[in-house]
Amino acid sequence: MSEVEQQIGGADEAGGLEVGGAEAVTELQAQAPSAAFDADPEVAGGFAAFEAGELDAAEAVFAPLAGAGNRAAMFGLGLVYQGREDFDSSVRWYAAAAELGEAEAANNLGTLLAVRGESDAAVAWLTQAVALGSSEAAVNLGRMNHWDNPAEAEFWYRRGAEAEVGSAMANIGVLAQRRGDLAQAAEWYRKAVDAGETRAVNNLGNVLLMQGEVEEAMHCFKRGADEGDGHAQVNYALLSLARGEVEEALAAAEKGRESDAPGSEVVYGQVLLATGDQQGAAEAFQRAMNAGDPSGAYALGVVAAQTGALIDAERLFLAAASAGHVPAMWNSAVLLQQSGRTEEALPWFEAAAAAGHPEAQAVLSGAVTIQPGGDAGGVATA
Repeated sequence: MSEVEQQIGGADEAGGLEVGGAEAVTELQAQAPSAAFDADPEVAGGFAAFEAGELDAAEAVFAPLAGAGNRAAMFGLGLVYQGREDFDSSVRWYAAAAELGEAEAANNLGTLLAVRGESDAAVAWLTQAVALGSSEAAVNLGRMNHWDNPAEAEFWYRRGAEAEVGSAMANIGVLAQRRGDLAQAAEWYRKAVDAGETRAVNNLGNVLLMQGEVEEAMHCFKRGADEGDGHAQVNYALLSLARGEVEEALAAAEKGRESDAPGSEVVYGQVLLATGDQQGAAEAFQRAMNAGDPSGAYALGVVAAQTGALIDAERLFLAAASAGHVPAMWNSAVLLQQSGRTEEALPWFEAAAAAGHPEAQAVLSGAVTIQPGGDAGGVATA
């Protein structure tokens, strides 16, 4: 096997695949107009204008009604001003509607305050929105706690899940995956998909792949790719390439690029390499590198090492390693060690080992030795 690793991705990715969608699901969301307002034809007309993008017409309907104390119209004005990015006015009208008991106005108010960094006030309004019956507010409270307090986040997500909110189910899956409970993660991702949360399809595919369920994972990635999920398109390309289905991989990689999905240029380059287009691959890797993706520098380093340009490979690997790319740390250490620069190699072996790289851990334990002056054969996995 080659000394130079060729996998894409770092230690926290599943088999080199992007776990895309997990972060996207955690974004705070404002609530659109409720069908309950259709009971008032005049107010409903204002919402119809709003949904058509006719903000002036919507305001013309909502303003007199809001002035007369109609809470639905107040909520509508909040939406109009939010659509104009006049957040101070939006906050004022959401607050007026929320004080009269409009649940989704309280949710939107809490969301805007959270985005503005007013966390305490945001939590207060979102909690009130939950009490008024907003399941989306429960999910937003979960999102606010998602990274720093997962137990609290899951409590609120479960409130949303009870109301069949797909994003709540997906986020419970994300938390389960983060703590290593793949069976529960898969269960919740499936529930999210059944509830219409299409972004969970890609995450389900990743978990299934980690469990060794390759065919079902492939089906998930294909479904997500067909539905336009850029992460799934990239993952479908990667898995197709690994199975030797180069035409399928190329088509999916091109769609991933069109979606501007993270990692799509590097995957596109990998597929081009498989077709024999080394120049096109190098150009794709360069585009990724220029865009700040360390995997682009890493992939260029792999190409350079394979063609014997070890000075260029070392420079590229060090650039990717400095950006936190774990396989690049290992390859940097290997090339430095092989060139006799043991003291320079050691920190990169240590960094890779600390990030969980098994070969680096073996080197530090003395189980594996890399001799200066060696060729590119020996210890690394592909």
